[in-house]
Amino acid sequence: MSRKLGEIAVLCLVSLLVCLAAPVRVAAQAVNVTIQGRVYDTTGAVVPQATVAAQNQATGLSRTATSNANGDYELAGVPAGDYTINVEKQGFEKSSKKVHVDVGAAASLDFSLRPGQVQTQVEVQDVGEVAEPTRTMVSSVIDQQKIENLPVNGREFIDFALLAPGVTVGNTTSGSTDVIVEPVTKLSFAGQNIHFNFIAVDGADDVSTASGIQRGTPPQEAVREFRVINTDYTTEFGRATAGIVNIITKSGTNAWHGSAYDYFRNSEMDARSILSVPGFNVLRQNQFGVSLGGPIVKDKTFIFANYEAQRRAESPTYNSAVLNNITAINQVKTQVFGLAPENLFVLRDGNTDNGFFRLDENFNTRNNLYVRYFINDDRLTNQSPLNNGFDLPSAFKNNYIRDQSLAGGLTSLLSSSWVNELRMEYAHRKFDFPVVSTQPHLEVANTFAVGVNRGNPDIYRESRYELVDNVTHNFANHTVAFGGNFDHVGTYESFPLFYPFEADFADLSAFLGTDGAAGCPAGVACPDPFVVFFERFSTATNPPFTEGSLPGGTAVYHGGAIPQAIRQQASSTLDHTYDGFYLEDKWRASRKLTLNAGLRWEFETWPSGVLNTQWKNVDPRIGLAYDLGSSHNVVVRAGFGLFHGIIPSPLLMCQAPSCGGLSKYPGRPFEDSLNANTGLFSFASSPGINFLALNALLTNATYPNGTPEAFCPDKTLASCGFLQDATIVRFEQDHQNPYGVQASASLEFSPFKDSVLSISGVHVRGVHLGSFFNVNQPDPSGSVLVHDSKGQTTCKDLYYDFASPLNSPAPINPAPTCAAGSSYPAQMSIPGVPHVNGVPGFRDPQYSVFFEAASRWDSVYDGLLVSFNKRLTHNFSYALSYTWSHSIDDGPNPSFVLIPQDSGNFREERASSADDTRHRFVGNATFASPANWNLILRNFTFSTIVTLQTPQYFTKFAGFDANGDVFGNNDRVGGEPRNTFKGDSLQTVDIRLERTFPLHEKLNLQLMAEAYNLMNTVNVHYFNTNYGAADFCPADPGAPGCFGATQFYREGSPNPQYGTPSAVFNPRQLQFVARIAW
Repeated sequence: MSRKLGEIAVLCLVSLLVCLAAPVRVAAQAVNVTIQGRVYDTTGAVVPQATVAAQNQATGLSRTATSNANGDYELAGVPAGDYTINVEKQGFEKSSKKVHVDVGAAASLDFSLRPGQVQTQVEVQDVGEVAEPTRTMVSSVIDQQKIENLPVNGREFIDFALLAPGVTVGNTTSGSTDVIVEPVTKLSFAGQNIHFNFIAVDGADDVSTASGIQRGTPPQEAVREFRVINTDYTTEFGRATAGIVNIITKSGTNAWHGSAYDYFRNSEMDARSILSVPGFNVLRQNQFGVSLGGPIVKDKTFIFANYEAQRRAESPTYNSAVLNNITAINQVKTQVFGLAPENLFVLRDGNTDNGFFRLDENFNTRNNLYVRYFINDDRLTNQSPLNNGFDLPSAFKNNYIRDQSLAGGLTSLLSSSWVNELRMEYAHRKFDFPVVSTQPHLEVANTFAVGVNRGNPDIYRESRYELVDNVTHNFANHTVAFGGNFDHVGTYESFPLFYPFEADFADLSAFLGTDGAAGCPAGVACPDPFVVFFERFSTATNPPFTEGSLPGGTAVYHGGAIPQAIRQQASSTLDHTYDGFYLEDKWRASRKLTLNAGLRWEFETWPSGVLNTQWKNVDPRIGLAYDLGSSHNVVVRAGFGLFHGIIPSPLLMCQAPSCGGLSKYPGRPFEDSLNANTGLFSFASSPGINFLALNALLTNATYPNGTPEAFCPDKTLASCGFLQDATIVRFEQDHQNPYGVQASASLEFSPFKDSVLSISGVHVRGVHLGSFFNVNQPDPSGSVLVHDSKGQTTCKDLYYDFASPLNSPAPINPAPTCAAGSSYPAQMSIPGVPHVNGVPGFRDPQYSVFFEAASRWDSVYDGLLVSFNKRLTHNFSYALSYTWSHSIDDGPNPSFVLIPQDSGNFREERASSADDTRHRFVGNATFASPANWNLILRNFTFSTIVTLQTPQYFTKFAGFDANGDVFGNNDRVGGEPRNTFKGDSLQTVDIRLERTFPLHEKLNLQLMAEAYNLMNTVNVHYFNTNYGAADFCPADPGAPGCFGATQFYREGSPNPQYGTPSAVFNPRQLQFVARIAW
């Protein structure tokens, strides 16, 4: 309690200091806009001392300025929206224009006054969206017209960001899993990691520390518009190595408006997924809600509220390897493992309730306030904790999420040239992810898994206090902004990592026990994993973590929840802060040239012994915009800057409870001091011994050191193999923050009225990107000549202990060398065995693996971004975006599964990134039938989104420990680089047809029909890429996995599942909508 009061006291003190000093993280453009321009007369001379007044057409909010000696004016602190701007001066006729100002815009609007008397009636010119000749960022605006009219599957408004060039659905963790599986779309900007973006809602942070991606966001109905920022050379925004999404929610207006709606879907109207269980293709969904907004006091106080709910039930899809072999999988589970069979006929429920409320108050012409509250309550059952299709029902989890945020902002015009904006947020996230069964985690490498997933926490809590304030000062031709932010994040997590235990199998035949492994009993199924992991959670032994059996015995495998005592021991808390300050100047150097330059300094603070604070994260940024003028509004933009992000901390939070091991690695004092509360161990031996170890765990719940075995040296099974400590993650204490070096140049112009064409070249280099490597991998003990898929040869290091007497049939002498043209030794190619039968090597024999988190990775992205937008005029609008890009990296990934296969050669990992998408095209269009058409054809609206994307690429895995370092999940085939398996292209057409029926003066009924993937194109998302051999079989038929195989498949693979689909995007699905709006 006292600690909590202390935190509140510190927050209050910092709030006071920030308000007094007026520091900021995000400038006024995060939520508000500054409209700038110049007033001329008809001869082109500037007009000083003209009064410029802007009034919001919906709320009456007003801003007033006076043009200076150069005729320049600035209207600061203007929220996005529609405005009427009037300019007056004695001796001139009044000029009036209607404009729309987008969120985050660098708005510019000039006026020309004609001599004459001020008129009481004046023609108002509607100029639509205001021009942005001074904007330096590369960005796109998703306005309310697109949000309301375009068909988006699932009505997740963040999906609209995919309309912008340079943005794709992230593929960062393909082949692995996210630590926190958020039920949201994961975006990748510029081919970067999905965890390197910044998402803001009304300027407030909306990123989960645990997952690194956005938390629950307001429903589509509550969103006004948002800006998708590819590169931003102002210094207002921080913590974004990649992209930014800046979202503005709806507010009430001077007129009461509302809606009630229901979106209905049923699988009876849909096509069947190729990966659904035969005879079981179910989808039932209703999304319904109501919204209301209007004035409490006209021109002064407004409210907007929205409630939305979803009731959804659907049948999961499964890996084709599972669908084709479920009978055999269940047979071995029940008859050999003694576990419950898999029931593929479970339903996946997705029930949610969302509430949103916003209050806006215009105190006077100088001060306006907003306060909003949002709650997202999800009850999701039978969710996949891995990439969809990878896990079976016993590995599913239920997900109970309650995400709440209370945010507010006060904008104050301190004078005609000074503006202050203060924002605060308190957010709390409750993320429960309990298992549906406690069966052990049994995984076929890179194919499927059953039982408790080891990659996710069981419980996660996050509380966030955020304080943001900013000041802008306009003088002469300069706009100076400065400020800072303070974010305090407190987390609690329970992460029972390897409970009750994990066994990894090379392929399906090893799981089924039909691979003929040496040393197995004759005539019986002999499932043989290549490694077993288990974690000791409670102990009364001295020394600790030496007990010989699993507490609770085999009954543990038949439970439905992880025991509370285990959850408690596997839990910990971790608090830290994000802090940042910036200073920038936007200088209108001439009528045509605008320059902005600034510095941003940000850092994270951690408790003692965790990570060192990186005080040198200083980001210089510079951008320019040059207005070439002409009737086509030609603008050239360019910029360069550094952009520091946050340290991805999902596994850092896991380290203290269960991932970090019991001590630092010997000889590496620079690692952090977060010791785990539990002991993690691994066991590996020959296939027959591994079968005995697995069988002892399943039938008696005994660990290898507690399993008697007469023929082993110390009469326990442990002495017939290697039972060692394992550490999943230990961070370098001086872990660096990632940062991006961004540069761009763009040309923007209007080829014809109401249109904008933008062509941009973007370069992004990611530096100090974080990932993991095995510091216990020894120096190479030998090497072999291997092949890539094109038949080219290369040398591959091996780490086996070739001199060990445990090698069968005898020690391998001499060790193979690539220089001698050696392939894998004959002793390692046993007929009928797809596994290497050598003895793995270790740098320190105390450990099997020891994964260290470092910031040594990097990436490079080059892209050409083209967008064309024609705004809604004459009942028609459309937009086209095209991206050509190439992203290269050396494997930065937040998962310990996808670590480098050679810890001494990171450059060997360099390849096209998992998020690389070479070509992507997205087009959207909306057509509304004119009101003067005949009664039958009027009031129709047709809209569509067309997406075309070239394939992404995946890694070809060997499927087992092919190089002899114990860990087999990351081993690639032969000399093949990362990400060479060509995936599937993406081709979708989504459409909506809407008809509006007027019921009363302001009451309308809207009926809609939507089709997603109209052409029912099969778009494969993920493939099984477990090749099943140490080398490509056509080039080396004697390689482990190839020798003795009788059938070969794609690329000569001995694995029939190789290259088959594991997950697909949705087939054709229909949705019908009834909506009443007033």
